[in-house]
Amino acid sequence: MNSKKLEVVARSLPPWATRLGKRFAVHKRSRGQLLACKDGFKKFGDRYPQPILFIAGLPKSGSTWVERMVASYPGFHEYLIPDVAKYELETGGSHDFELPVGMFDHLKNVLVLTKMHSHGSPNNVKVLRDAGINYVILNRDLRDVAVSYHFYVRNTPWHPEYKYHYKATTQEGISTFGTRMLPAYVDWVRSWKENADPECSLQIRYEEMLIDPIVGMTRIAKLFGLDSSTSTIERIVKEHDFKTMSGGRNQGDSSNTAFTRKGIAGDWKNHFTSELREQFGKLIAGLLIETTDEQDDSWVTKESEITS
Repeated sequence: MNSKKLEVVARSLPPWATRLGKRFAVHKRSRGQLLACKDGFKKFGDRYPQPILFIAGLPKSGSTWVERMVASYPGFHEYLIPDVAKYELETGGSHDFELPVGMFDHLKNVLVLTKMHSHGSPNNVKVLRDAGINYVILNRDLRDVAVSYHFYVRNTPWHPEYKYHYKATTQEGISTFGTRMLPAYVDWVRSWKENADPECSLQIRYEEMLIDPIVGMTRIAKLFGLDSSTSTIERIVKEHDFKTMSGGRNQGDSSNTAFTRKGIAGDWKNHFTSELREQFGKLIAGLLIETTDEQDDSWVTKESEITS
């Protein structure tokens, strides 16, 4: 059964049943992924100077999009240790997951792509450094993350935060995110900003990828030692544009029930009330000025601009 059919089945089950099933399924999935990674190395291992690639993505920041583009290089396959799914089900997220010491020691003769939502703690940076792994860090305007997070969780019954979102209005869901998740997500952005090794990492924002995915993907390919020729990058970007990833919708055409929902930046302006601006501004106004093109915090006190 493919992943889309599994998702349809999962949505028809009670959340507790789906979470229980996921606990067991992740082990089988992990074993299958590792076999694919070994097979990929046998066929294509001599092409790549870096057999293990790592992506750290802030949740709802386009990391799945980037992951699929990187995974399109022949031989590479996703591999995720079961501990991550278990941790997420127990705590509500994997954004503060600590990588096990020696996590990559057993990965020999494989072509592995691991995408996780883990923060940039000193431990995690050290685990990556000790393993000699280059890594990409993806983040996004936290106001847009809040909107995307609410719509995703509201339509994901097995998500631990589902109970806080499935009956909430958009504004209520965003406010709940602001209370329950935003402080940790601010810490996530700062942790990578402060701790990442600049010599072996690349920090890139979702907004940059939207503006020029060819430039962004070229930078990623070069960091990972992958083919960064113009023809290859253009082909990969075209094969993974929003229309393809969303099943035929144009960028900006929203589907509030789809994983690939809208594919734009700045959608928060359509949903933030003055109260939400004030709530979020207390935590992220300074961070936005530090890490984005935001020039000041005047957005905090503006009246609501809700248009949809």
